[in-house]
Amino acid sequence: MKKTILRLLMIILIGVAPLAILFNGEAEAEKNNDESVLYLRGSHEEIGSQYGEQAKSQIQQNLSLFHTMAEQTGFTEEKLSEAAVEYEDFLIKANPEMLEQLKAMAESAEADYRDLLAFNALEEEIIGDGCTTVIATGTATQSGNAYYHKNRDASRGAAQVVVQADPEDGYSYIGITSAGSTGLAMGVNEHGVSVGNNVLSTWDTSRSGYGNLTVIRMALEAAADAREGVQFIEELPRASGSAYGVTDSEEGAWVETTANHSAVYWVVDEAMAHTNHYILPGMEQFDTLTENSSNERWSWYVSTDERLDRAQSLLDDQSGKLNVQRIVKISEDQEPGLESTYWIDSDAVINGIPMGSVSAATFDGSKKRMWSQLGQPSTAPAIPFDTDRPHIPEPFGSGSQSERIENTAANRN
Repeated sequence: MKKTILRLLMIILIGVAPLAILFNGEAEAEKNNDESVLYLRGSHEEIGSQYGEQAKSQIQQNLSLFHTMAEQTGFTEEKLSEAAVEYEDFLIKANPEMLEQLKAMAESAEADYRDLLAFNALEEEIIGDGCTTVIATGTATQSGNAYYHKNRDASRGAAQVVVQADPEDGYSYIGITSAGSTGLAMGVNEHGVSVGNNVLSTWDTSRSGYGNLTVIRMALEAAADAREGVQFIEELPRASGSAYGVTDSEEGAWVETTANHSAVYWVVDEAMAHTNHYILPGMEQFDTLTENSSNERWSWYVSTDERLDRAQSLLDDQSGKLNVQRIVKISEDQEPGLESTYWIDSDAVINGIPMGSVSAATFDGSKKRMWSQLGQPSTAPAIPFDTDRPHIPEPFGSGSQSERIENTAANRN
């Protein structure tokens, strides 16, 4: 298995702090108006340390939110500690390099190592992670290329970051995740392979497996095309249920999984949406969405059927004309007359906590490019990043957020 700790790591923190880019280069600082750029180089341990140092406040913010949400959702400190021990035991055998990064990250971020372990094991379950995703291929698109898109839903206090990485023994990639996570919520690699997911509620789970976000990152490191990505995900030890979207420049597939089962559907000459319930033949037996009352605390689980119908309707209306700009527009949907929890771009207050779409990204494998939206898609600019581009593209390298928004539309093509 490929080594999983990064030789090169770039994290872009937008909206919650000055922009910071972390590279696997020697510590070096630059200033670009109100944005600091750091290039970092070293061992796995050094990279973890530099990650933690530069994203310290965001990691601490996410861990604080994690504990708040854990208490509200019935996770005791004993349960969190037990999950941390189980995850550590799994990584000791399967991926000790990841533990090196987590330990160094915890020390430099002035965070508890056990907290980071628990966060990486249970983030999606406790903070919540429900999404609306899209795969469009062939005659459904304007160019004939394949596209992948994901709106990520979570607690609004979860600090999102953009990561650009060149692993020591794997393919380079860019993607979006929560600060402190060793995985990715979505991303695209140097071969134009894009991977993301929707959380699915199932009874078939395991503590001896990787979480959804780690599966995504590892698949990006390993896959040279969509078919390799699908095979990698099916063979990897998994901890829970997820619908992975996998595309390259031409092909795309859904991989619905549990810890021990999977099913694949290749999206051919169509545009297809996915939300937070199993939809592939034979996989419905693993779905516990309606049986699990705890799901009701998440707006996106409650609205999974409505969001799927709405997203599919919008895709059908644009079939044959879909491109990045049109997909981004769909991601910003807030249909008048619908409750906010039923929007694709979800916005709600659940149990007194603001929740909804916290980030989005649209991927074009033919260009090896990600259009990143950090924050609620209807207000966040779609910023293009290429897998081999080391800096923020103009006009986003300087200026105010309002100037970035004004220039967003021209960068969606």
